[in-house]
Amino acid sequence: MFHIFGKPRNITEVIRNRKISWLELFYDLIFAVVIGRITDGVVEHFSIQSLINSFIIFGWFFWSWHETSGYFDNHGNDSVLNIGIINIQMILTGIAAIYIPEAIEGHFRYLIIALLPIELMLIFVWYAISYFDAAHGPASKIWSRTYMGAFIFLLTSALVREPVQYILIIVALIINYSAVFFANSALKHEYTTIKMPYVLKDSLIERYGLMTMIALGEMISGLYAKLNNIVPLRLFDFIMGVVLAALIGAVYYQVIGELHIQMHSSVQVMGVRWLFLLDIYLIILNAVFLQLLLAENSRLIKVVFIIVLFASLFMMWVIQRITAQKVADHRAGLGFFTVEFLILIVTIILPTPVMLGLVNLVLLVINIRYRRKINQVLIKP
Repeated sequence: MFHIFGKPRNITEVIRNRKISWLELFYDLIFAVVIGRITDGVVEHFSIQSLINSFIIFGWFFWSWHETSGYFDNHGNDSVLNIGIINIQMILTGIAAIYIPEAIEGHFRYLIIALLPIELMLIFVWYAISYFDAAHGPASKIWSRTYMGAFIFLLTSALVREPVQYILIIVALIINYSAVFFANSALKHEYTTIKMPYVLKDSLIERYGLMTMIALGEMISGLYAKLNNIVPLRLFDFIMGVVLAALIGAVYYQVIGELHIQMHSSVQVMGVRWLFLLDIYLIILNAVFLQLLLAENSRLIKVVFIIVLFASLFMMWVIQRITAQKVADHRAGLGFFTVEFLILIVTIILPTPVMLGLVNLVLLVINIRYRRKINQVLIKP
């Protein structure tokens, strides 16, 4: 059987300077659809509740991506088994994405049914690792059992009505994200035994960068939906929107694009991974509020747009600050971000085109500032 299907790579079989495989890149593409459907759903049915629903939906889909990507980073190879796992996950994700718009509106039942096989697949994956990989086996068993508990709550939610259904979906999601806490002791023993450092591998950091670029691509894609029949003034809005996406991407790579992350525990590593996910979600919200901003000249939308943009930039800085051995700018503390926020928030009094132009100017200055500080850090002995 192993001769036909192969088996996963053991966690101790570390591939130095591993590059992202074409299979992982192919899998990530389905999340362009997920991000697009979340963004379009919130824009079409915009409300506080739709924003809350989008956060829950994002949490479910990117928990799946998170786990599948982490599995492949530690255990991936070109075996038939692994190729099958990642392709099945991609298909299941595509099916579940069909039901995102109705879940945004609060109708979760069909999405729940579509998520059940994804949960089962990850239960199988970690149970299989507990069988194949002796070193990682104890922690993998805990992971699998935790997901089985979440599966029971998720299955129950498919059988009940609101508001109990909504509560059970959230409980199941929290259980999924809590696996690292349940397995922390086993992971500590495992990493001590095999003398493995608590690192977030460069290949996985690349995956977060790729997903960030997909989210920024959706920001640009959304401009086409809102700016049909472009007249000269609207063309300026379109250009400013594209520049905004490019500058956010530039800040991302200036601040955290070259990080090499080593922490002191598995919980800390997972916490950093969650921060990356949160920043991706904030960029998705950037895309949502940019579309809303171009559709209506509302002061409230402008304020929220600036707050979300600032939160995204601040999250990048937080990731750098808690993980980098050398920080590009030690002076970029609370005072720096207070000034940055005040400058950005003042732009809401301006017409939308001028506002976007000034926001882009601020981002350009931030990029130049970070580039200068990074160069200074690099030339220091």
